[in-house]
Amino acid sequence: MNKIRIILAGPGGGRGYWFASEILKHPDFELVALVDRIEQTAVLAAKYLGVPGVPIFKDCIEALDGVECDAILVATSDSQHVEPTVAALKRGKYVYVEKPLSITLCDCLKIARADIAAGGKTLVGFNLRFAPLYAHLQQRARKGDLGDLLTIQADEFYHGGKTYFRRWNRLREFGGGLWITKACHDFDLLYFMAGKLPLRVNSFAGLSYYKEKPEAGMWCRECPIEKECPDSAVKESAGWDDFTRELMETRDSVGWRWDMCLFNSDKDTHDHGMATVEFEDKIFGTYTLNVVAAFTDRAMRLSGTKGTMQGALSSNDMTHWERYDDSAPSVSPLVDGEITGGHGGGDSMLLTNFAAFVRGETARVTTPAEAGIAVAMGQAATMSSDTNKVVEMEEVPGWTELLTLLK
Repeated sequence: MNKIRIILAGPGGGRGYWFASEILKHPDFELVALVDRIEQTAVLAAKYLGVPGVPIFKDCIEALDGVECDAILVATSDSQHVEPTVAALKRGKYVYVEKPLSITLCDCLKIARADIAAGGKTLVGFNLRFAPLYAHLQQRARKGDLGDLLTIQADEFYHGGKTYFRRWNRLREFGGGLWITKACHDFDLLYFMAGKLPLRVNSFAGLSYYKEKPEAGMWCRECPIEKECPDSAVKESAGWDDFTRELMETRDSVGWRWDMCLFNSDKDTHDHGMATVEFEDKIFGTYTLNVVAAFTDRAMRLSGTKGTMQGALSSNDMTHWERYDDSAPSVSPLVDGEITGGHGGGDSMLLTNFAAFVRGETARVTTPAEAGIAVAMGQAATMSSDTNKVVEMEEVPGWTELLTLLK
């Protein structure tokens, strides 16, 4: 079969560069263009990817009109997903768009409407749905092995999340806040496990650690306490590979400094929080987010009327307790051998699944309308932690229309 000709938008970000490298290795795809609003970044990515002759564009619409393609992979910053996705759909192209779909439900609806009009050509990249841990938990819950599902507990501790406070994610204007740019993964997983729509959200959030530090400077390279600071960007840069080093030098040259102080940066999001979601049928989900953490891991526990199951991304083990059975819980491996690939093994099947989707074969698809649920939950959590009130999903702008698109 002919290879799927694909444009990659956002090669300068870590996720976009990873996708570009995977596309070049994948037998089903041909990379036909790179798009980045900082052209030098795309040129640099092409150099390190080993495709210096690939066409480069600063604008996705120019790329869609400038090369022959079948699909586009959108890995730009979260607030910039709408224009390239809608433009591609209007031109009859298939789209893989990174999560979150956008930073507001109203923008998600723009994509959902365009996707429906195009006949359903968009796949949203909720990669954790593919991780053996979450795929296994969801399958067992659907089979009824836990009885009627009652509670879902999700925890995320992310040591690397501290860098959000020197990147665009720190500002709601670009990322929607951590309840969206980070928690979209986990709100989607709560919904994925519950299999029911959310009704209301209650959340608490705080910025308790990465707040202003008068004795520090604004930039690590000019900071009087940099040598004593464990969160120094200068210390972090010692572990960069050659591509990252040149990338940061390129961003420096256009005024996007890489060494902003985590403490003194302007920000309007939090560094830790907890959210509770009530789903239909009295299923309750909780999510803990902590980026002031000494380690990185995600864990989940499902409990129902027949038993409880739990696991973590750092382990290949699934633990299962059965009610009315006093024996020790059973512990079984999620997969034979080792789990490989990022996001708990969830990344390994993404492009193969997208290729199947484009070719009309069996594929696991999260549609834009369904992906809007996680963004709406993130908006509700933001509203709740801002106001110290429980937020009904109907209060999120666009929720009523979303329900009509989900039918």
